Amino acid sequence: MRDFAWAGAIVLPCALFAVLATRMLGPLALFWPANAVLLGMLLRHPGRATPAAWLGALAAYLAADLAVGTAWLPTVWLALANLAGVGTGYLVAGRVLAVGAHRLDQPRAMPSVLVVCLASAAAEALIGGAAGAVVFGRGFVASLLDWFNGQLAVAIILLPPFLAAPRRPLHLLLERLRAGPQCRREDLLPVATLALSLACAVVLGGPGVLALPVPALIWCALRYPVFPTLVLTASISVVQLFAIAVGLLRLPDSNFLYINSVMSARLGIALVALGPMAVAIVNGARNDLLRRLDHLARHDHLTGVLRRGAFFERAGAILADLAAAGRPAAVLMIDIDHFKQINDRFGHAQGDRVLAAVAAGLQAGLREGAILGRLGGEEFAVLLPAAGASEAWLAAERLRLRVAALSVPAEDGAGGSVPPLSGLSVSLGLAVADADRPPSLEALLAQADAALYAAKAAGRNRVERAA
Repeated sequence: MRDFAWAGAIVLPCALFAVLATRMLGPLALFWPANAVLLGMLLRHPGRATPAAWLGALAAYLAADLAVGTAWLPTVWLALANLAGVGTGYLVAGRVLAVGAHRLDQPRAMPSVLVVCLASAAAEALIGGAAGAVVFGRGFVASLLDWFNGQLAVAIILLPPFLAAPRRPLHLLLERLRAGPQCRREDLLPVATLALSLACAVVLGGPGVLALPVPALIWCALRYPVFPTLVLTASISVVQLFAIAVGLLRLPDSNFLYINSVMSARLGIALVALGPMAVAIVNGARNDLLRRLDHLARHDHLTGVLRRGAFFERAGAILADLAAAGRPAAVLMIDIDHFKQINDRFGHAQGDRVLAAVAAGLQAGLREGAILGRLGGEEFAVLLPAAGASEAWLAAERLRLRVAALSVPAEDGAGGSVPPLSGLSVSLGLAVADADRPPSLEALLAQADAALYAAKAAGRNRVERAA
């Protein structure tokens, strides 16, 4: 814990001070992301919210204002306003978001994130608005609305990407780079359309162009995963804010009570961004659900290996590819010895535990590319791609010995623990498909099944190869 506290005390302030430097960049003060960045970091890593980290963040806030010559009174006041906003957002998130490391992977989380943004911006605006009235001579209402508007917009834009980010984004990016380019030409169309819509917004001008990138962003939300879409949406929103700040996006001058055109545009950009973000999250949740349903449909619920139909489908496709390439393959038929006696003696619950343990042992003993399926009852099948006779025999022996070394936890009828079950064994039948005359998967499995019966007839716990 001490190491964590020191990491929070050093890393957080350094990152925060780099973001706070935008305070010194003139028009970029329209977009001031420090509070949203700090809140996002703490929500993703609650273990870093230590007293040392909060003190380090306070030091970073103070240093940023003092570095540009702000007097001590407004410096302290503004720092307390910023920390109040972040602290309030952190506390509210603990109530309305999921427990633990907060994630943004379900549609119902988006309204909760909006509540966090509203609470954080309101707490900061109350203190910061008072500072504007007392220290800077601005009207309290105008100062409060400016603070609230700015911080709410930035939080809406930046917080969702923080919460949707993968656990190790840099590691994931490096893995993708090592794997080489995998995107197709059509995958680039949404991004190209997005860039074109932004360029048209700059050329056309007017308040309506703030929504011009929305169709392209929704296309991105339907095409890309959640995190890249949220990053694209946040990036476009930031670019629009900077374009307003430097005069590239022309907005008509307007004032309604205390709200000017810049405040209206800033909040409008953030609220417009909610639409593509929500679409991305809903679509991502839908795709995750479809993947889970597909997994359940294709995998045995007890052992986690492929069901019979899914095994035949995948193994048949692999075998056809191997035959076209002139490469060999082998299949194994595997049966747990005396499995009926296990069920009769220890009960079906223990039989299920044995099935799951044997399947896990077989899966762990397979090389990459091999596939395992449960054909029914206590019978399994394995496809060994590109394996010749000797290699397949060694693989079968390796699996037999792995099962023989298993020790399966057991329970008595009342749910109490008893000595683990050991001494399991399997019989295996092996059939090899020659590269020059590859048989069909069904024929290969029939040969392996005949060899399996021969192994059982010869005393079980052995490997027999088809003639």
